[in-house]
Amino acid sequence: MASITARVSSFKLKNTFSSGSSVSQQNGVRCSAPKSKCVVRGVQRHSVETKASSETSNFIQKAGAGLAALGLAASLSLVPMNQAALAGEFDIINTTPPSAGVVDDAGVLSKATAGDLVNRLRNIEKDSGFKLEVVTVRKLVFEQDPFAFADQVIENWFPTVEEGDKVGVLLLSTSSKEGALVGGPSFMKAIGEPLVEGIVTENIPVFAEQERYNEALLSSVNRIQTVLSGKEDPGGPKRQEGAKGSNFKTKEETTQSRGKFAGVVIGLLVIATAVPMIQYYGYIGGKQ
Repeated sequence: MASITARVSSFKLKNTFSSGSSVSQQNGVRCSAPKSKCVVRGVQRHSVETKASSETSNFIQKAGAGLAALGLAASLSLVPMNQAALAGEFDIINTTPPSAGVVDDAGVLSKATAGDLVNRLRNIEKDSGFKLEVVTVRKLVFEQDPFAFADQVIENWFPTVEEGDKVGVLLLSTSSKEGALVGGPSFMKAIGEPLVEGIVTENIPVFAEQERYNEALLSSVNRIQTVLSGKEDPGGPKRQEGAKGSNFKTKEETTQSRGKFAGVVIGLLVIATAVPMIQYYGYIGGKQ
């Protein structure tokens, strides 16, 4: 009986000691410290693992965003230029009329030129009652005729006859170096057909061929403004055919150079004939 009691006491003592500092398992970590300390260590390990997991998740999200951006850039770079030009055409037609009167889709206007055009367009509307819109495009793909495209612009921006009656659209295409000037009935009657012909055959092509697009539009708007104010058309620039010079001589230059050449040849023939004769007679005379 005493032996049994001793074993029970020994078992209780062992369990009491084990509950204070036994080797325990906390969150998969073997711990030989007291139970309370093992719990603290387990919490610390859990917080560290949670922080690492959060950082990993953020990194993956950032990497995914970066790859998405690269993919978008790559897809945009693969879009053909014709489709981009086509998008520009639809954007111009489907948008509302610009408040300033200028749409530079081609991106060729300097800040100074854009400001000058805006002031000129405001003065035209203020002084004459007519409204002029200026549009530049890089390339016409959907509708390649500048006049047809300009008609579509004015029809979409001013769908009724009353709205577009006193409105004009000046168009410049930089790739084809062509332009157009269209408008409502009252606008076209005020500027006249000769001015339209002069702008599309003189101002726009002459300056556009030299890639002087700012001057092409400024000079065109100046002619329109002058005519709408009741003054005489100042006219457009003229092509200077001989400005770059020519590799061919004129008739006068050819005749003059031909005469000089003939004189040189005759002189050489005389020298070639006379010198041997002088030498010969000198040799004969020396022997006598």
